[in-house]
Amino acid sequence: MQEHKKPLDQIRIKILSAMRKKGVLSPNIRHIKRLTGFHRATIKSSIENMEKSGLITGYCPNINPIIAGYPLRVWSYIQMDLSNTTANKEFQNIISSIPSIYHCSEVITDKGYNVCIGYLSKSVEDYYNNIQKQYFTNNQQLYNFIRQRNVFYLSPPIYIQKSISDTFIDILEKEAGL
Repeated sequence: MQEHKKPLDQIRIKILSAMRKKGVLSPNIRHIKRLTGFHRATIKSSIENMEKSGLITGYCPNINPIIAGYPLRVWSYIQMDLSNTTANKEFQNIISSIPSIYHCSEVITDKGYNVCIGYLSKSVEDYYNNIQKQYFTNNQQLYNFIRQRNVFYLSPPIYIQKSISDTFIDILEKEAGL
């Protein structure tokens, strides 16, 4: 079980908030200092502490897949028969080989064990031809392993779209009264 850490202090919350506003691949200490008023040493040691603790796991560009021609997010909710360990391993091997999958996690409901899979796709047809037919429909062992599957096609975000990091920083700011 993962250990729950105590809440972050206001200094680190403000530094995290300032880091997301610049949109760079690494922290810009001068920019964070300008936004927060904190001393450079405070900023650097706070960032190092958050990196060492695993809170900050890296820096990467925010990419908009819509601009690159992938406007559709597809979610599959799959109810599976876990008693078949061979099919379960086959399922894991197959999903690990699909480059368009960006999310796969367990979903436990009152109806049993399920899996949620998130894909990026160019269109409904692209998903059907390149994922559903290739990996699910044409693979009899996997097809038999799945009891039920629901597929949802999400259009580009209209109402709200935030990263998990931005959402988490917003929660921290609200909890800290900032």
